[in-house]
Amino acid sequence: MTDTLRRATRVHARGHWSAERQVGTVTLAFDDRHRRRMMMTDDTGKDFLLDLPRAVALDDGDGLELGDGNYLRVVAAAEDLMEVRCTGGTEAFARIAWHLGNRHLPVQIVGETIRLRRDHVIEDMLRGLGASVEAIHAPFAPEGGAYSGGHGHSHGHSHDHDHGHDHHHGHGHSHSHSHGHSHE
Repeated sequence: MTDTLRRATRVHARGHWSAERQVGTVTLAFDDRHRRRMMMTDDTGKDFLLDLPRAVALDDGDGLELGDGNYLRVVAAAEDLMEVRCTGGTEAFARIAWHLGNRHLPVQIVGETIRLRRDHVIEDMLRGLGASVEAIHAPFAPEGGAYSGGHGHSHGHSHDHDHGHDHHHGHGHSHSHSHGHSHE
């Protein structure tokens, strides 16, 4: 008797799937949590095919629905990060956030800290701006950005998002990104 390849064909957001039907977990780093179709291996070493209709940003706690109605829970893997703290108050925090955003770096806001991937050049810049920087090993779930729909990630859900009307706005959506930098 041969095993058939398991397929995960739907994603359900954390809290919106049956934990009683969980048959395993799959631990993924941030870069591996935005996929549409690829072979994957769960945490017990069993292969499965992620086969979604479109690419989805998976978040810690999401459920991948398998063909038999069971689920694999997505676990965010711990990664090498730096955690940034500001002792200079709100203005210093905003300045540091601006510098990171100006470089289009993915960041995660955790309380009064900013987490981002370790990079010695960025670490030196942050220290030069008066921040304290600590190397940590933790799951990374950066902000989704201004164009991600207002939340950190998106999911294919079991309901239709068609509103029955066209979304033509009569204008283009080009964006210019010129950045002036002062090197005083």
